[in-house]
Amino acid sequence: MATQVKVPVYQQLVEYLANFATPEQILAFTIDDEMQERLEVLFEKNNEGDITTEERKELDEFVEFDQHVMLLKARATAALKVVS
Repeated sequence: MATQVKVPVYQQLVEYLANFATPEQILAFTIDDEMQERLEVLFEKNNEGDITTEERKELDEFVEFDQHVMLLKARATAALKVVS
């Protein structure tokens, strides 16, 4: 029986952007103000111990997303260093 390899959805996005977006476009990416405000609320609730299970899942998703964005930006930075 073959082992099935799971590839996270975010990893597919990272690979796509790494191949088709310019390093400058990747480095310029930020979440919008509404998402940033929501993230700050979730961090505050988490720090105060008042976060619900659903909010914790949402925060975990933000953290996972951020890890992938950081990886993508690291690759973009490395690509720019190779070019210069």
